[in-house]
Amino acid sequence: MSAAIQQAADQVRGIPLGELLRWHGFKITQEGVSIRARSKHHNIVVTGSKWFDNKAGVGGAGAIDLQMHLCGGDFQTTCHILAEGFRPTGSGLAFPPGKRPADRRRPFEELAAQYAVPSRGNWSVAREYLVETRKIDAELVDDLHGRGSIYANNHRPNPGIVFLHRSQHGKVEGATLRDTRHESSFRPCLGNKLTAWFSIGDLAKAQTVVAVESPIEALSYHTLFASRNDPLAIVSCSGSIVPEDLMCQAYDRRQRFIVALNNDDAGEFGWQKAWDNTTEWTGFRISSACPQCKDWNADLVASQRITNAQHVSLHL
Repeated sequence: MSAAIQQAADQVRGIPLGELLRWHGFKITQEGVSIRARSKHHNIVVTGSKWFDNKAGVGGAGAIDLQMHLCGGDFQTTCHILAEGFRPTGSGLAFPPGKRPADRRRPFEELAAQYAVPSRGNWSVAREYLVETRKIDAELVDDLHGRGSIYANNHRPNPGIVFLHRSQHGKVEGATLRDTRHESSFRPCLGNKLTAWFSIGDLAKAQTVVAVESPIEALSYHTLFASRNDPLAIVSCSGSIVPEDLMCQAYDRRQRFIVALNNDDAGEFGWQKAWDNTTEWTGFRISSACPQCKDWNADLVASQRITNAQHVSLHL
C-alpha cells in the first residue's frame, strides 16, 4: 500500500458510523447502546465501530467497510471518497461545517465528471482488453460501444472501461468502472445500483432475466450462452446481492429469473438470499446457475483454450 493510500485510510478509518449513515440519507434511531438505520434495502445496526446489515446478512467494522458495503468500489477509491467528504477536527473527523446532510453525498453526475469522462482515443486499449484478454465476443463489444453502453474513460496510462447503469426508463443513473490492468482491483460503482443496472438485451421483452455479479460476467455469460437460449437479458448486480427491484420487475412481467452469481461463498449467499426473499412470490420462476470455475469469465477463457486446443489437434 502506498504512503498516500495509507495516509487516506488512517484519516478516514475513525469516521463515526452514525455520521456516515446520515451522509447517505439514513434516519438514525437510538436502541440502547446501538443505533439503527433503515431503508428499503438496508437494516443496519451499529454498536461502537461494528455494524451489521440484517437485510444483506453482511457485517464489518469501521467506516471503510461500511462505505464499500453501501456503494461498492475498491479500498483505494473508497478511502479517497471518504477523505473528500470528511475533514479532521479537534475531536475527530466530521463534515465541513455548514453542509446539510442532503448535500454530503456526491451526486452521480459529479462523480462521473471525475471518473467517467469518455475518451475516444483510449477505446482501442479498452476493446483489446475485453476481446483479447477477457475473450469477449468482438461483435457484442462493438455493438454495446456503438450504443453508448460501454466506453473508455480518459485515465492515463491505463484507461478504465465505463459500463453505464440505466433505469427501466433508459435514464443513465450510475456506472461501473473496470481498470484495463488485468489484475487491478479498481472497479468502483458510481451512483445508483439498486434500481439502475448495466444490462445486455431488452430487459422489458426478454423471456429470461439472468443476474450476474459484474459487467464482465454479463459479457462473458452472453458470449457463452446467448445463442443457445430463449431471448435473454443479462443484468450486472454490481455485487453478490440481487436487487429486489430487479426481481420485482421480472415477477411483474412473468419472466424466468436465473441467479448466476460467482462460484464462491458470497455467490452462494446471494443466491440463498434471493431465494428466501421470493419464496412466497406465487408463480415466480427462479433458479440458479453456477460457473464451473470461479466465475463466468474464467469459464469463457477455459472454453476458448479447449476450442483452440481442439483446432490445433485437427491440423496435426
